[in-house]
Formats: sequence, structure tokens, C-alpha cells
Amino acid sequence: MIDTDTIEMDKRQGLPSASGMQRLFLCPGSWQAEQKCPVDEESDDAALGTMLHACMEQGTTPEDPEDAEAVAWCRETEISLCEKYLEMSDFSKDLLREQFMREVRYFEKDGMFSGKPDLVVYWGRRALVIDYKFGRLPVAAAECNLQLSALAVLVADSKCGYRLPEFEMIDEVFVCILQPYASRKEPAVCRYTCESVEQARAFFQTCIKLAQDEHAPLKPSEKACRYCRAQSSCPAVSLALVNVTSGDLTAAWEQWTPEKRREAYDLAKLAKKWAASVEGKVKADLKAEVDIPGLVLAPGKKAFTITDAAAAFQILNGLFPDGITAPAFTSCCKVGITDLDKLVHSVRKPEDSGAKVAESKDWLRKTLAGCAEVKVSDGSVKEIGGGAA
Repeated sequence: MIDTDTIEMDKRQGLPSASGMQRLFLCPGSWQAEQKCPVDEESDDAALGTMLHACMEQGTTPEDPEDAEAVAWCRETEISLCEKYLEMSDFSKDLLREQFMREVRYFEKDGMFSGKPDLVVYWGRRALVIDYKFGRLPVAAAECNLQLSALAVLVADSKCGYRLPEFEMIDEVFVCILQPYASRKEPAVCRYTCESVEQARAFFQTCIKLAQDEHAPLKPSEKACRYCRAQSSCPAVSLALVNVTSGDLTAAWEQWTPEKRREAYDLAKLAKKWAASVEGKVKADLKAEVDIPGLVLAPGKKAFTITDAAAAFQILNGLFPDGITAPAFTSCCKVGITDLDKLVHSVRKPEDSGAKVAESKDWLRKTLAGCAEVKVSDGSVKEIGGGAA
């Protein structure tokens, strides 16, 4: 078994965490600013990620077929990565999984920061670190992902490489991200040696020292502020928004360099999130009966929704059999393609156990091509390279 006596299992103890290293690097002042902010309510996307992480940890399968496929792909990929990078191809999958350590918090040997990898697998003097991202936007690649770099340092510090009969120090750490909703290709893997681990440690030491300074600078940007709890109360964000929104945009735009236009675009995205955050906080205040001059909470709009279309048709057809026929009724209905995708896949799956959700979607669209239309929306602005932190 793996020795976990030296691995602390408690919370962050007030230290920076590996998951926040990208933001701490981009905006050193954000770490102290966030300490003063309450934890935000979990969004629907975050709740989905929490549920899928729990499935990976507990070995359960989600009910939604697309989510189930994502979890299954992660489990299969874990095994193949162990076989490739830890040279464990001679082991059965069950024996391999006995070496898995999930959701354990590690602390850097000098007490600088902590982190909780989703999965760590030790074998000999090697370790494999895997982090799951269940969002649909690709994140920063493994070789430039600061969260993974920090996790590599933490795992390298642990003295629990599994090698009978005694434990030895880790001298090689492989790190990668599995993001099944963004890409099902073989994930990029980054290798850390003892030397590169120490280089990363020195880098984080510099970042954390700056962040812990009482005069740590605030450097707002779309990436730095993306998940920052202090965003709506940050003076640097307010100042940046004032600077970019002052003056005549049309006239200024022609004078701006492409680099300045990109800066304005990033700040515009930040402004949109800031405005949404402020609106949410004002609404919460009004719900709590906090008096805000000139504002009241208007009552919500009522929406009448048919939840059982079959029952609705039977009632109306019974009352007006000649006027409300099946064709007339269905002409008033709008088919929810997401629900129909799930229904079709649930019917096809028993007939073809290997059927994938994506295949069922393609089949449905080809089958119904004669009674459907495809609309193409305007293209959206997409960042080239990099990705979310």
C-alpha cells in the first residue's frame, strides 16, 4: 500500500493553492484581495464539474449518457497513461487502480502552498498526476499550465513513490489534463525532472513572496479576473474600465494599434463580467431588504409552460376534435433538440451497445434532414492559443 502518513489531509491552512497559481502570477494582489471576499455560490457549470469529479473519485457513473461517456473516457485514458508513462502495462486494470490516490491535499515542503490533484499514481521513482477539467473550453496546455507545474512540485516533494520494500524519493513526475468535453484526443503530457521541479519551485517562491507583500500590485485582465471573487470590488478593475470607456470610442479606435484594440477587447469582456457580478450583488441586497437609493426589486414575470404535451393535446382535442387535430397541435409545438437527442440515444443504445452520444446525434440529424433546417449563427471571437487557466 501507499504510505500516506506524511501527506496532510486537511484544508489549505491559509496558503495559496495550486489551482490559483495562474491568477496569482498574473495579478499578485488578487490573492490578498480574495481573502476578504465570501465564497461565491456554485454555478450550474461548477456543480456539474463537482458531480463528475465525485463520480471519478467514487467510481460511480452519472445518469446522463453524455456525462457517462466522458467519465468512461477519463477512466480508460487514465489506464493508458499509466501503461505508457509509468510502464505498468503488465498489470491488470484492477491492480493498477489499487495504486490510484484521488483528492489528497499535499503541502509544499517549505510550507509555501498546497494543492489537491484529482489523481496521483506512483510507481517506482515516477509519478503521474492527472487533473480533470469538465468545462467545454480548452484550458492552457500542460507545458504552460501553472496549476500542473505546482502540482508537480508538490508530488515530487512527497516521499511515497511506491517501490517495495521501501519508499524512495520521486525523481520524475508526468502531468496532464483530461478535458473530455473539449477534446478526446490523447492528452499532452509534460515531464518534470528533479531539476525542472526546483526551477518551478523557485518561480513559485518569487510569485508567492510578491503576492504576500502588503503592497502587492493589482493587474486586472480578462484572464486574471476570470474567476476572481474580488472582481466586483477591485479598485484596479474600476480604474481600468474607466480608462478604456472614457472618450469617443469610434474616434479612438482608428488611432489604436492592433495591440491596443486587443487590450480593449479583453477589458470589454471583463466589463461584461463585472457588470453581471454587480447586478447579482445588487439583486441579492434588494432581496435581503437592503435599501439602495432609486432601486427596487420588481416582481418576476410569470411564464406559463406546458409540461405534458400529450395530456394537453388529449384535453384540447377532446374539447375541439375538429379544430385541434394532431397536425394543428404539433404545429404549435417546438421540439427541444437536446431532449430529442437524449430520447433517440436511449432507444438506440439497447440495440447497439457501442453507440456513442455523438453518433446518435449525427444519425438523428441525417434521418430528419427532410423536416428540419440548419441555421448558422454569426461567428464568434475566439482566442488563439493558450486557454483558460
